[in-house]
Amino acid sequence: MAALGDLGSSDLATLRGGAKTCESVQTIINIAATAEALAVSALGAAIGNAESGKLQLSSEQLRFVKAAQCEEKDHYDYLVAAGARPLTTTFTLPNSRIGTDPATFLKTVVGLEEAFIAAYMAAAQEFASLGQPSLVRVALQIGGVEAEHRAHARFYAITANVPGVPGKVPNNVAFEKAMFTSVGAAAGALKSGGWLGSGSGGTLDFSDFASHVDCSGVSNTRP
Repeated sequence: MAALGDLGSSDLATLRGGAKTCESVQTIINIAATAEALAVSALGAAIGNAESGKLQLSSEQLRFVKAAQCEEKDHYDYLVAAGARPLTTTFTLPNSRIGTDPATFLKTVVGLEEAFIAAYMAAAQEFASLGQPSLVRVALQIGGVEAEHRAHARFYAITANVPGVPGKVPNNVAFEKAMFTSVGAAAGALKSGGWLGSGSGGTLDFSDFASHVDCSGVSNTRP
């Protein structure tokens, strides 16, 4: 897979911002696969740190993170089988505390999941415009699971009184935030957030985590 520095000019243009017109199916699934590879990598790093004692998570929290990683890997596998080509499989952590401080980790997961939910909302809208109802369904299926991840991460963050996570209940919205008008805009947000080559917290490579995924208890592994 391409490293960030090996991306072509058209791919970099996609990462830098949202498309002004409706994106192609190929562009959408390429970006989605990239985001899923990021999730597998970031959660895998957290699992490794938790198991080595660098990140203090309870056994319940660790089970949640492992299940979430498995689900993101299932999303990735489906997208790649459908023809997606990740734009990169090498990522950076915005800061090192994400992997060592539980509060920072949980707050980060909440923020990432909100972005993923919004990205799949944008994907569903674009798939509908492209006349692809079966892909609309898949986008909703994946987005629904991302919302479950958000609610669980919020629950643990609220229980731990993590600063910067507002509200008193994990399921605190009646409608998810429509943050992006295109999937490319979501990729741009990840890049500006330090996940795609500019973070200071270290480098993550998808290949280091993809073969070490615990799917215990996870079902419905395909749409």
